[in-house]
Amino acid sequence: MTSFSAPAPALSAIKIDITPIPTTSPVLPTKRLTTPINSIPTHIIAQSFADRIFITVTQLNKFGCLYQATTSASPSALDHDPVEASGSDLPPPLASTSVSKLVGSEPSPAYTALYQLYVAQIASIVKRGAGGDARPIIVSLALKPSEGKGSAEGDWDDEGDLLLLTSEDERTRFIAVMEAVQKCRVW
Repeated sequence: MTSFSAPAPALSAIKIDITPIPTTSPVLPTKRLTTPINSIPTHIIAQSFADRIFITVTQLNKFGCLYQATTSASPSALDHDPVEASGSDLPPPLASTSVSKLVGSEPSPAYTALYQLYVAQIASIVKRGAGGDARPIIVSLALKPSEGKGSAEGDWDDEGDLLLLTSEDERTRFIAVMEAVQKCRVW
Protein backbone atom coordinates (compact mmCIF):
# COMPACT_ATOMS: atom_id res chain seq x y z
CA MET A 1 0.00 0.00 0.00
CA THR A 2 1.35 3.42 -0.98
CA SER A 3 0.52 6.50 0.94
CA PHE A 4 0.94 10.06 -0.08
CA SER A 5 1.17 12.92 2.29
CA ALA A 6 0.37 16.49 1.55
CA PRO A 7 3.33 18.88 1.33
CA ALA A 8 4.17 20.77 4.47
CA PRO A 9 2.27 24.05 4.65
CA ALA A 10 5.47 26.12 4.91
CA LEU A 11 6.79 24.75 1.63
CA SER A 12 3.63 25.33 -0.34
CA ALA A 13 3.56 29.00 0.65
CA ILE A 14 6.86 29.81 -1.09
CA LYS A 15 6.39 31.79 -4.25
CA ILE A 16 9.29 32.64 -6.53
CA ASP A 17 8.98 35.50 -8.98
CA ILE A 18 11.49 35.63 -11.81
CA THR A 19 12.17 38.95 -13.46
CA PRO A 20 14.04 38.59 -16.73
CA ILE A 21 17.00 40.88 -17.28
CA PRO A 22 16.39 43.12 -20.30
CA THR A 23 18.73 42.24 -23.13
CA THR A 24 18.90 45.83 -24.35
CA SER A 25 20.82 47.19 -21.36
CA PRO A 26 23.93 45.73 -19.73
CA VAL A 27 23.83 44.52 -16.14
CA LEU A 28 26.65 46.96 -15.37
CA PRO A 29 26.70 50.33 -17.08
CA THR A 30 29.67 49.89 -19.42
CA LYS A 31 31.20 51.92 -22.23
CA ARG A 32 34.04 50.85 -24.49
CA LEU A 33 36.16 52.73 -26.95
CA THR A 34 39.09 51.69 -29.10
CA THR A 35 41.08 54.43 -30.73
CA PRO A 36 44.58 54.69 -32.19
CA ILE A 37 46.80 56.92 -30.05
CA ASN A 38 50.26 57.58 -31.48
CA SER A 39 49.49 54.75 -33.95
CA ILE A 40 48.89 52.26 -31.11
CA PRO A 41 45.40 50.75 -30.63
CA THR A 42 44.24 51.94 -27.22
CA HIS A 43 41.28 50.34 -25.46
CA ILE A 44 39.27 52.25 -22.86
CA ILE A 45 36.62 50.44 -20.82
CA ALA A 46 34.60 52.19 -18.11
CA GLN A 47 32.23 50.34 -15.77
CA SER A 48 30.05 51.71 -13.01
CA PHE A 49 29.59 49.46 -9.98
CA ALA A 50 27.43 50.30 -6.98
CA ASP A 51 30.46 50.96 -4.79
CA ARG A 52 33.15 52.12 -7.27
CA ILE A 53 33.95 53.09 -10.85
CA PHE A 54 36.40 50.92 -12.81
CA ILE A 55 38.32 52.33 -15.78
CA THR A 56 40.75 50.34 -17.90
CA VAL A 57 43.25 52.02 -20.25
CA THR A 58 45.37 49.53 -22.17
CA GLN A 59 47.65 49.50 -25.17
CA LEU A 60 48.94 46.03 -24.26
CA ASN A 61 45.64 44.07 -24.09
CA LYS A 62 46.07 43.40 -20.37
CA PHE A 63 45.21 45.07 -17.09
CA GLY A 64 48.72 46.16 -16.06
CA CYS A 65 48.86 48.22 -12.85
CA LEU A 66 45.75 48.70 -10.75
CA TYR A 67 45.36 51.91 -8.76
CA GLN A 68 42.67 53.32 -6.52
CA ALA A 69 41.95 57.03 -6.40
CA THR A 70 39.81 58.65 -3.75
CA THR A 71 38.88 62.30 -3.80
CA SER A 72 37.20 64.39 -1.16
CA ALA A 73 36.60 67.41 -3.33
CA SER A 74 34.76 70.43 -2.12
CA PRO A 75 31.98 71.65 -4.41
CA SER A 76 33.99 74.81 -5.19
CA ALA A 77 36.87 72.71 -6.57
CA LEU A 78 34.46 70.99 -8.95
CA ASP A 79 33.05 74.31 -10.20
CA HIS A 80 36.42 75.45 -11.59
CA ASP A 81 36.42 76.54 -15.25
CA PRO A 82 38.00 73.60 -17.12
CA VAL A 83 39.51 75.64 -19.94
CA GLU A 84 43.11 76.31 -19.02
CA ALA A 85 45.64 78.57 -20.71
CA SER A 86 46.84 75.54 -22.69
CA GLY A 87 43.47 75.37 -24.43
CA SER A 88 42.80 71.88 -23.05
CA ASP A 89 39.30 71.10 -21.84
CA LEU A 90 40.64 68.83 -19.10
CA PRO A 91 39.78 69.75 -15.52
CA PRO A 92 42.79 70.38 -13.30
CA PRO A 93 43.76 67.51 -10.98
CA LEU A 94 42.16 67.91 -7.56
CA ALA A 95 44.55 68.54 -4.68
CA SER A 96 42.57 66.21 -2.41
CA THR A 97 43.10 63.15 -4.65
CA SER A 98 44.80 60.23 -2.95
CA VAL A 99 46.30 57.62 -5.31
CA SER A 100 47.38 54.20 -4.08
CA LYS A 101 48.71 51.27 -6.07
CA LEU A 102 46.73 48.07 -5.54
CA VAL A 103 48.71 45.58 -7.64
CA GLY A 104 51.16 45.46 -10.54
CA SER A 105 54.31 47.27 -11.56
CA GLU A 106 55.07 49.99 -14.05
CA PRO A 107 57.33 49.29 -17.06
CA SER A 108 60.13 51.30 -15.39
CA PRO A 109 60.66 53.68 -12.45
CA ALA A 110 59.99 56.67 -14.72
CA TYR A 111 56.45 55.44 -15.30
CA THR A 112 55.58 55.52 -11.59
CA ALA A 113 55.03 59.29 -11.53
CA LEU A 114 53.50 59.23 -15.01
CA TYR A 115 50.94 56.54 -14.09
CA GLN A 116 50.01 58.43 -10.92
CA LEU A 117 49.47 61.54 -13.04
CA TYR A 118 47.16 59.55 -15.35
CA VAL A 119 45.18 58.22 -12.37
CA ALA A 120 44.87 61.64 -10.71
CA GLN A 121 43.66 63.21 -13.97
CA ILE A 122 41.15 60.41 -14.60
CA ALA A 123 39.86 60.86 -11.03
CA SER A 124 39.46 64.58 -11.68
CA ILE A 125 37.50 63.91 -14.89
CA VAL A 126 35.19 61.46 -13.13
CA LYS A 127 34.64 63.64 -10.06
CA ARG A 128 33.92 66.71 -12.17
CA GLY A 129 31.36 64.77 -14.21
CA ALA A 130 29.86 62.90 -11.24
CA GLY A 131 29.43 65.87 -8.93
CA GLY A 132 28.98 64.64 -5.36
CA ASP A 133 29.61 60.96 -6.15
CA ALA A 134 31.91 59.65 -3.41
CA ARG A 135 32.72 56.28 -4.98
CA PRO A 136 36.43 55.51 -5.33
CA ILE A 137 37.84 55.09 -8.83
CA ILE A 138 39.83 51.99 -9.73
CA VAL A 139 42.09 52.57 -12.74
CA SER A 140 43.94 49.87 -14.64
CA LEU A 141 46.83 51.17 -16.76
CA ALA A 142 48.88 49.21 -19.29
CA LEU A 143 50.60 51.69 -21.61
CA LYS A 144 53.14 50.70 -24.21
CA PRO A 145 56.57 51.99 -23.16
CA SER A 146 57.88 54.82 -25.29
CA GLU A 147 60.24 53.84 -28.11
CA GLY A 148 63.91 54.51 -27.54
CA LYS A 149 63.52 54.50 -23.77
CA GLY A 150 65.08 51.87 -21.55
CA SER A 151 62.54 49.39 -20.25
CA ALA A 152 64.74 47.22 -18.06
CA GLU A 153 65.52 48.12 -14.47
CA GLY A 154 68.66 50.21 -14.31
CA ASP A 155 68.31 51.59 -17.86
CA TRP A 156 66.64 54.72 -16.48
CA ASP A 157 68.24 57.75 -14.94
CA ASP A 158 66.96 61.17 -13.93
CA GLU A 159 67.46 62.48 -17.47
CA GLY A 160 65.45 59.58 -18.91
CA ASP A 161 62.68 60.28 -16.41
CA LEU A 162 62.56 63.94 -17.39
CA LEU A 163 62.56 63.12 -21.11
CA LEU A 164 59.62 60.74 -20.67
CA LEU A 165 57.59 63.19 -18.61
CA THR A 166 58.22 66.11 -20.97
CA SER A 167 58.16 64.42 -24.38
CA GLU A 168 55.69 65.66 -26.96
CA ASP A 169 54.63 62.08 -27.77
CA GLU A 170 53.75 61.48 -24.12
CA ARG A 171 51.85 64.76 -23.92
CA THR A 172 49.88 63.80 -27.05
CA ARG A 173 49.12 60.35 -25.62
CA PHE A 174 48.08 61.81 -22.26
CA ILE A 175 45.61 64.27 -23.79
CA ALA A 176 44.22 61.65 -26.21
CA VAL A 177 43.70 59.12 -23.40
CA MET A 178 41.91 61.72 -21.25
CA GLU A 179 39.65 62.72 -24.14
CA ALA A 180 38.82 59.04 -24.72
CA VAL A 181 38.02 58.55 -21.02
CA GLN A 182 35.63 61.52 -21.18
CA LYS A 183 33.79 59.80 -24.06
CA CYS A 184 33.30 56.63 -21.95
CA ARG A 185 31.23 58.31 -19.27
CA VAL A 186 29.30 55.87 -17.07
CA TRP A 187 29.28 57.96 -13.89
